[in-house]
Amino acid sequence: MAKKDHKTQKSDKFTIDQLNEIKEGKDAGLDISIYAKPEYYAIQMRQIRFGLMEGLPVEVYAKPEYDWFQMEEIRKGLKSNLNVQRYANPDIPYDKMRQVRAGLMDGLELYKYLQFDAGVLRELRKAMLSKVNIISYIKQGYDAEQLEEIRTALEKKLNIIPYLLPELRGVSIAQIRLGLERGLDVSAYAKSEYSWRQMREIRLGLENRVDISVYAKPLYNWQQMREIRLGLEAGIDVSAYTSLMWTASDMKRKRQEVHGDDISQELLDILAGKKIEPEENEYFTVSISQDEMEAYFEVRRENTQLQREKIENILAMNGIRAGIIEEAVQTLSKGGLSMQKVLIAKGQEAVHGTDGWYEYFFKLKEERRPLMLSDGSVDYQNTQWFEIVEKGQKIAYYHEACIGSEGYTVTGRVLPAHKGREQSVLAGRGFILMPDQKTYVAAESGKVELRGNLLEVTKLLVLQEVKMPTGKVDFDGSVYVRGNVGIGTTIKATEDVFVDGYVEATRIECGGSIVLRQGINAAGQGYLKAGKGVAGRFFESAKVYAGELIQANYCMNSELYTDGKVIVSGEFGALVGGMIQAVRGLDAYNVGNRVGIPTYLKIGINDTLIKQQYEIEARMTEVEKELSILQNAYHDLQKKYPIEVRRQMDIYLKIESAIYTKQQQKDYLVGEKAKMDERMTAVNDAKAVIHGNCCEGVLIEINGIRWSAKEVRNVTIIRTGNRIAIYEN
Repeated sequence: MAKKDHKTQKSDKFTIDQLNEIKEGKDAGLDISIYAKPEYYAIQMRQIRFGLMEGLPVEVYAKPEYDWFQMEEIRKGLKSNLNVQRYANPDIPYDKMRQVRAGLMDGLELYKYLQFDAGVLRELRKAMLSKVNIISYIKQGYDAEQLEEIRTALEKKLNIIPYLLPELRGVSIAQIRLGLERGLDVSAYAKSEYSWRQMREIRLGLENRVDISVYAKPLYNWQQMREIRLGLEAGIDVSAYTSLMWTASDMKRKRQEVHGDDISQELLDILAGKKIEPEENEYFTVSISQDEMEAYFEVRRENTQLQREKIENILAMNGIRAGIIEEAVQTLSKGGLSMQKVLIAKGQEAVHGTDGWYEYFFKLKEERRPLMLSDGSVDYQNTQWFEIVEKGQKIAYYHEACIGSEGYTVTGRVLPAHKGREQSVLAGRGFILMPDQKTYVAAESGKVELRGNLLEVTKLLVLQEVKMPTGKVDFDGSVYVRGNVGIGTTIKATEDVFVDGYVEATRIECGGSIVLRQGINAAGQGYLKAGKGVAGRFFESAKVYAGELIQANYCMNSELYTDGKVIVSGEFGALVGGMIQAVRGLDAYNVGNRVGIPTYLKIGINDTLIKQQYEIEARMTEVEKELSILQNAYHDLQKKYPIEVRRQMDIYLKIESAIYTKQQQKDYLVGEKAKMDERMTAVNDAKAVIHGNCCEGVLIEINGIRWSAKEVRNVTIIRTGNRIAIYEN
């Protein structure tokens, strides 16, 4: 077995993610020979590994022709002791598999209908569970959205059949269903010439007993219909604004004008939710909750029977227009609720939509955080620093925002629903956005990473080792070295550099980050330079430059320079000897040693930063002076010559162009100064935090003030005024 393991893990066959899956299986004592094959993607390996851990017969789906989604559905079926042969076929998409599997769990034979899409199968499964038959509608070609509404109507025993038209979308059929639920004559709007929003306005008009013939015309858009309906409900003369020439906004303004002049006080009281007191000889009361979501009807005399029409009139007079409970009306009309307070109407809360979101099919940076050992140091060897994707692999999918649905009060007041916010399209490079505008696939094989809202797949050069005499690498992308980097070599990359082995006296430069699983012993001749961060298990006799962060478990006799922080992790970690310049501060366990090797820590402001600040300020002064001269000359010409003359003067046009250029230069420098001011503010808060020992021989300079260390432990060192202050942690 050991021989087989060695063979399957030859580094030239597997990606780093595949190797991780193989290692996970070996560590768990699994038979990795089942999946340790290059033809499996890492995510396919993972599903096979999960199945082995669960004791399942993975040979059913351990086949490269299944994608990992399909594997997952088969695995879940096996786990539930289902007959997965009903859907274990590479030609069946995973979403269909999911519905068949759910059907099998419910004892349904959905596998007989695999010619239909997944959405249709979902509705068929729900219909079977509800014991309603939608097969005929499926055969007629109704889609999943339409079938959902048909199924719901049949479940509620609504006679929706006469109003079904294949050209009606599901949202339109929903309006017909809602009308039938409320006992309305839906034939008034169950027509293909109406949009679903127009249908809704007509339905609401029918519910509120207004003359819909005034606006139930396809030529009105739904916003116009709404304004006319609201006017009719308020009892005003809508003829003042029903012309098709009026926009919805114009109609709204006119409606508000007419409403304020002509509406009766009684109707105003009803609209305000005020209860109209019944006549003295009536033996009932109607009450509305403060939030208008519930209305109660109470008959105060025994054996009182009210006609249905009377009940409806009472409710109308009390401003109750929506959510009327039919069962309660029927019971009241039979006289069955005397001397009781009954819920007669109930509103519907608005259902707010959900925001759109992205699903990623790779581990995000926060999911790939460095593994920490028990002593607090970073496990550089076993941390997954990056993830590789193959060309054509799905890397992200966008789930659209949900619209939500409006609610209403018993008084008919609409409760608006907040639509979920859509997310912007992902920017970046190295991927293709598919025609559905939702699916993102890798345009090339390489390293994938999400940086804020930037999705990037960058080229990845994989090398077994770098050594002389051919040890010069210059690559547009990221570089991954599985082995060692030898003496005298150079690596240049526009993105990141990762090295699994040891690094000797070499030169590595990149625009991104450098990560060394082992470390570097440069013998004073090599250096690392990264635009972002540099991290490694150890640095010995090396020069390291990083724009944002330097992190290690051990550092000896090295020169470290960063605009960010230096972090030395672990209770056994040490920073001994050399020069460290960290603009934003230092966080380390042990600094210096008992022998007293000179160690110089320069925290906060440095000569380079001061020089940069001076250069920006000097350049701004120069540009502002030049801009002022140009502007004065420009104004002088404006005063002397009319515009038609100035436009013919070369000197005027040149000055105009020069002013524009100088203004751009000034704007750029203003931005750079703002960045510099931010850096200088951060510098003021720079400090050295030492969790272990700080030994004699350590010289610490913080923002220009020096302090020769004495033997101290677990302290924070800062500049306060013109002195160094030391506080216990």
